[in-house]
Amino acid sequence: MIRTVTPLLTTLALTSAALASGPGETHHDGTVYLANGLTYEIFETAIEHVDLEGCPAEFDADANFCRMTLAADLAHVFVFAYAGNQPLLAVKSYELGDGFLPF
Repeated sequence: MIRTVTPLLTTLALTSAALASGPGETHHDGTVYLANGLTYEIFETAIEHVDLEGCPAEFDADANFCRMTLAADLAHVFVFAYAGNQPLLAVKSYELGDGFLPF
């Protein structure tokens, strides 16, 4: 089951414009789309995470890469673009449990 993001991630979403469908949009599956506020360079040094071999299916594997954190009893997948300064594009959160990463 996919859940909405934690308050920290919600704050990031509220302070950034959405990319995918329209400003401030959160999709029904809990994905929050962000503007170019956080780059991978900053994320890499500031946030404990694990590298993922792939991303959720809705993100182009040739254009994006993903990292994951665990917080507030949720797994949070951070989606970054390969292009430019590797901006954070989206955050998708999952409940922890057997097989919680469906990709």
